[in-house]
Amino acid sequence: MVWGGSLNKEGSDYLRKIRKADEVIEFLEELKDKLNHDEQAHVTKVIEIIMNFISKLSEEGK
Repeated sequence: MVWGGSLNKEGSDYLRKIRKADEVIEFLEELKDKLNHDEQAHVTKVIEIIMNFISKLSEEGK
């Protein structure tokens, strides 16, 4: 598989962060199904924050 960007230390750190974020989001999505409506809204907001952070890292090229 071809990855965009460099696989130097910064590139490797970026890929690690993406993999970790993906694991966390997957967990939160599963958890969200078990919560009430108000709690689901909070979890959705956390997921959005994580996704925005990863998008920001991508835009910065790190």
